Amino acid sequence: MYPTSLGGGQYRIGAVRDLTTGHDSGQPDGRAILPVSSSSQMITFTFSEPEAVLTLRTSGTEPKIKWYSEIRAQPGQTDRDAVKRQLDALVAAMVDELMQPEQNGLIARKE
Repeated sequence: MYPTSLGGGQYRIGAVRDLTTGHDSGQPDGRAILPVSSSSQMITFTFSEPEAVLTLRTSGTEPKIKWYSEIRAQPGQTDRDAVKRQLDALVAAMVDELMQPEQNGLIARKE
């Protein structure tokens, strides 16, 4: 039901929390601790490689999808630009594989 990786296996998903359904594979009983709402449309992917978190959610007031991303650099990693490129590549894989903008008629916001 939920993906186990993105980017052809390059980004391994360690846990999925879906606050729409109440599923949380990171919890022993598989149930979300945070409040669940069938209208929330919010899902969080925690990656084991790299150490990163991506959350997707729908806007409550506008017809758009928002995402939040974070990554933890490996100990000793001092090249911030390299870490940012890694996060950007992970986000691009998420957009391409999970959101599938061409298939779903989604239009990227102009930056």
